[in-house]
Amino acid sequence: MKEVNLFNLALQNLRRKPYRSVAIGLCVAVMTGSLFVATIIMRGVQTSLSVGQARLGADLVVVPLGYESLAQEAFITGQPSAFYMSDQIEAQIAALPSVEKTSAQVFVQTLTNAKCCIGEFFLVGFDPESDFTISPWLSTHLKNKVLGSFDVIAGDRILLRAGDGATFYGTSFRVASVLEKTGMGIDRTIYVPMEGLRQMIADSNTLAEEPLTIAPEQISSVMVSVEPGADMIDVAESIEGSLADVNVFTASQLNQAVARQLQGVMGITFGVTATLWLMSLLLVGLIFSLIVNERQRELGLLRAMGAPRKAVFRLVMMEAGFLTGIGGVSGLVLSGVLLMGFSRLIQLRLRIPYLLPGLLEIIGVEVGLLVLALLTGALASLQPALSISRLEPYAAIRQGE
Repeated sequence: MKEVNLFNLALQNLRRKPYRSVAIGLCVAVMTGSLFVATIIMRGVQTSLSVGQARLGADLVVVPLGYESLAQEAFITGQPSAFYMSDQIEAQIAALPSVEKTSAQVFVQTLTNAKCCIGEFFLVGFDPESDFTISPWLSTHLKNKVLGSFDVIAGDRILLRAGDGATFYGTSFRVASVLEKTGMGIDRTIYVPMEGLRQMIADSNTLAEEPLTIAPEQISSVMVSVEPGADMIDVAESIEGSLADVNVFTASQLNQAVARQLQGVMGITFGVTATLWLMSLLLVGLIFSLIVNERQRELGLLRAMGAPRKAVFRLVMMEAGFLTGIGGVSGLVLSGVLLMGFSRLIQLRLRIPYLLPGLLEIIGVEVGLLVLALLTGALASLQPALSISRLEPYAAIRQGE
């Protein structure tokens, strides 16, 4: 029997029972789509953290006592926050052993829906002379051009582009450049040189609808780079031991914070998906057992007409492969569309950093899950296919009557 005949016969058999075929395909689609969404979200978080940590550039972040969680959330999701401490703290940290560099930042929570931008975003003042987080990026992308006091750097999600003008609290700024997307809070941050930020704060009393009350000697955080070979945990403990009113966290602690947020959601998701896969395996196996039993006479006649055992076995396996393959592709396409369309909503609802992985990685995940869907069909239909292929033609015809 030629391969093309088996192919056509398998398709005809599936068309004869459309509702049953759709039920099997839908079950496999849900299982495959759920696994795809969970896998891409996990990989997206890992990608975002990797890119975000490289952009963060600091080994340690020092914030006022009691604001560690709020600061971590700001770095992870870009949720605007405002907290302050004395700028004398930076000098005290810089004087400690194993501290190589420090740079202060000032956080300003912006008004919702400013004229230039949609939604809430962060204004962060930084010192270009001491900064080692944004300045290295600037030296590459701005080709060592001097950043003016009123030139700002915008995150990818701000919807501003180089050369655009923007007004914050009555003060006008110009966008010098836009940072690449990271999936973290940096994407909703606008970095302002400290001199321009201090001028904006001072002028807000007369120019802004809502004046700012940030004193010139106040800062929000201190970015710390430790000396090569120094233990970051030891330096962090030294800072907290020397300064009573601060908290210190590392880049790895941002990972731990995200892991805690994801643990419950992803645990439930993978648990439900594993259950769906097991149910799909059992359901497809049960349905194909019933299909084979009700088609014993038909398959027996096929054998009697000269079809070898292998042809009957391959016919049943091919039908299972078609159903699970089509179901798997459908699930992957639908979940991919939903994932790309609601990526921002996922990030906001789960409060996690999220950056869509590269195209090759996504294709790799899709191929792997499609193979899993086909393997599910093969495992589920293996026993029914073997049992009917081993049955003698006459016995199959008699039992199917």
